Parts: sequence; structure tokens; C-alpha cells
Amino acid sequence: MKKTARLIVFCFAFLMVCSLQGWSQSSPAEAFKNVTIHTSDGNSIEGGTIVWRNGVITDVDKNVDIPFDAYVRDGGDSLHVYPGFIDGHALWGSPDIDEDIETPGEPGNPGYGRAGIQPERKPSELLQADSKALSEAPKEGFTTAALGLKGQMLPGQVDLFFINGKKTEDLLLEQGVGVTAQFEEAQGQAYPSTTMGIMSQLRQLFNDTKALQQQEQYFASVSSNYPAPKQNKVLQALYPVMDKQQPFYFVVDTEENIERIFQLQDELGFEVVIVSGKEAYKKAEELKQREIPVLASIDLPEEPKWRSEEEDEDQPEITEEIRIFRDKQEAAYKADIQNIAKLIDSGVKVGFASNGLELSEINKNLMTLKEDGDLEDEEILQMLTQSTADILGYSNQLGNIDEGRIASFTVFTKPFMEEKAQALYSITDGNLTEFEQESSEE
Repeated sequence: MKKTARLIVFCFAFLMVCSLQGWSQSSPAEAFKNVTIHTSDGNSIEGGTIVWRNGVITDVDKNVDIPFDAYVRDGGDSLHVYPGFIDGHALWGSPDIDEDIETPGEPGNPGYGRAGIQPERKPSELLQADSKALSEAPKEGFTTAALGLKGQMLPGQVDLFFINGKKTEDLLLEQGVGVTAQFEEAQGQAYPSTTMGIMSQLRQLFNDTKALQQQEQYFASVSSNYPAPKQNKVLQALYPVMDKQQPFYFVVDTEENIERIFQLQDELGFEVVIVSGKEAYKKAEELKQREIPVLASIDLPEEPKWRSEEEDEDQPEITEEIRIFRDKQEAAYKADIQNIAKLIDSGVKVGFASNGLELSEINKNLMTLKEDGDLEDEEILQMLTQSTADILGYSNQLGNIDEGRIASFTVFTKPFMEEKAQALYSITDGNLTEFEQESSEE
């Protein structure tokens, strides 16, 4: 009888402790031990342990007391854990653009949709979850992405997702982190058909948006004798941009178009994030002054063929004229390849955006940035993780491996920049996916 009473008291006390520590309503913990943990600043913990529960990292260090209920995987001192890579502007899962476009009855006034003005469209409502990219991205180390939509001038909103294959559509983190904009003319015979036309259309859109917002505010303030403003989803979707609650994620590459963004920003007063920015280094000082971040493209120019041919001893000698041409070509190539390094050196916040780049090209291009682009492994990792998280407004939740952060990281067989490195596990918002290891010839 006494043993039964003591057992009851023990069970009651245990349940109370569990309740106080949140265990009674928590999922079991999970952990990796004996792994090398790489943080976004380039530091590492060898023989480390990382523990997470309910989607949040609870402990990470070399010596960790692993909870009794944790499911533990032993890395055997051979696996490498990295913060989940973040794509600041991807087009994964976006519906394709309809290429069969007829000339509208009024080409000068084709309507919002025909003109490519669709800021009300939401990736979370249009996502094609069976997209191959959504399944392949975690194998490349990506656990989070800001997804945009394909289109023209204003294709739609940018929504932030945890990336996990077909499950992605149920893993929306934030809707409307921004609105995609670009100097992309309307298809076929329709306005706006030039860059100047797009700039003019943006000015008109802001004027119309401001007018509608003022009408709605006045209507809400009076009791009678004022007609209700007509609803306009396109203009209403621009309220947060006009009020500086959302930035434009402006896809732009050339120096001239970046200058046009500066002009529009001065006139209209919006916040902006540059996406791609292949020539952004030419405007680095002004980007820093304006505190405009860049989600940089790594869609790199092709290396001049003669660079690899120079290694062939049988190549004939070149003329002075060809040498001068090659020197200029070399300088232009290196300037573009070193775009990101120059931006970082200038103090511009630089994150990463695939923006249509094939996943299969990412690792190869990162290697080129390391070899020819003056970037170190640590700078590349920072760009793919913490810097992109900062730009997206998730500085303290994503982008690094640290206690209290969202459990989103990837376990690789080797340091991720090494040849033949493979992802074995992807942990996305605490949910683990295991991949089959691909065989490779030694």
C-alpha cells in the first residue's frame, strides 16, 4: 500500500515537472551529436551537438546534456551541419507565363492584367507544389525561400516559405514580405512597351493609389452624403508599398536601370530591395548611402574561351591587337564576377537570390565566385544565410545555428563548398527529411 502511495506521489510530481517545463504538451526532442557545426560567421564547433524541440533549437555546443526523450543521431565526427540556406527571391513553383497573347482592343489602355500589373497575386494561392525545384532545393541546402511570381511589370507579392517539397504549400511563414517589380514591358502590342512607359505607369499607379486611399479614409470619416469608393484590388495591394510597410523587390541589373530606381524612389518614396543587381557594384556607394540591400544574382557571365585555351602549350602566339582585346575582355569579366565582393567591401548588405537560376548551376557558380570572385567560403556562407535573413526581416529567427532560433539547417557529408558534398538531412522548421546518398566514383 505504501509503495502504491509513493508511486502515485512520484507520478504526480513528475507530471508537475513536465508541465512546468512544457514537456507534457511538447514533441519529443531530436538531436545530432558528434558533428561539426558551422555557424554563419564562419566559426565551427567540432564534435558538437545540436538539440531541437517543437521547431526551435534548444541547445548547441560541444558539451550538451541531451534530454532523456531525445531521438539522437550520431554523426560519427564525419558530418557537417550548416544553417539552412535562404533564397531571397526565387521563382520555384510559380505558374509559367501565358505566351499566347493577343493584341488588346485598346493597346494604349489594355487593363491591369494585360499590362502585367498584378501586385494582388499571391504565391501562396498560386503555388504549384509539385514543382521539381521545391523537391530539389532542400538537397542543395535550402530550407527557406521568399517566393515570387513570373510576369511583367508587377507580377505579384513575395511570400516567405519554409521549403520542404510538396509540403511547402502548408509551410507559409509570412505572406507579403514585399512586391516584385521589374522593368519588364507588357507582352505583345500593349502599353507599357518601353522602360520609360513603365516608369510613367508606376507614377500613375502611385497617384491613383493615393487618391483611392484618401477616398476610403474620407468615406470612413463621414456619416452620409458620400458614395462608397469602388473597390480596386490592384491599387489596394499597393497600399503597404506606398505606406513603406512593404518594399519593392525590384529585379534590375544594369547601372542605368538602378539609377532609374533611385529616381523613382526619390519621387514616390517607396522602400526597395534590389534583386539580381549584376552591375550593382557600379552604384555601390549610393546603394550604401540609401541603405538599399541587394539580393544578388550568381547567374554569372561565361568565362572567355581563350582563358582555358591559354593553358594549352600548343596554342599559337597572339598579336598585340588580340592581346589588347583580351585584356579588356578579361577586365570586364572580372568586374562582373567580383560584383558581390565589391558590394560587400563597400558596406552594402548582400544576400542571395536565384531569381530563375537553375538549382543545378548554383554550386558550380559559387565555386567560380570563390576562385575568380574574391569571395571566401565564410562570405559565401554569410550571404546564403544570415545576410539574406537580415534583408527579409528575420535576423533573430533564421540564418544561423543558435539557441532559440528556428530549427532550419542541413547536414552534409562534407563542407558544403567541397566537391561531391551531399546533403543527408534537411531540417526545415524542425521537420527532418532524410535523403538517399548518391553513389559517386572515387
